[in-house]
Amino acid sequence: MAGFDYTYEIQEYRQRTYQIGVRVDPSFNTVESFAVVLFFRRADGERVTVAKVDNAEHDEGRIHIDRHYREQGAETKDFDIDVTSWEEAEEYLLERWRRYADRYEETHGTSHVE
Repeated sequence: MAGFDYTYEIQEYRQRTYQIGVRVDPSFNTVESFAVVLFFRRADGERVTVAKVDNAEHDEGRIHIDRHYREQGAETKDFDIDVTSWEEAEEYLLERWRRYADRYEETHGTSHVE
């Protein structure tokens, strides 16, 4: 994924600083594609994605959530999401970030903190 147009910290939670990153293409005035990502950074700077709402080319470009917090091998894409724009995607993740952070830790543990 290309870099973000903007990022910001949500909150430190369970020894991780959770952030939101937003990318739109080609511009905020003419959005053809977008991704809104909930993530944290490891101590080495690596970005770890917890959840992402986007309109990538899956299922004819429909908006969906990639649930990276799920266990490895589980279906991660969910197309049953009531979001119609990047702004709604950002709000969607902001309202649910702590739940997704908890589920990520339950599934993947804290090994990604170091």
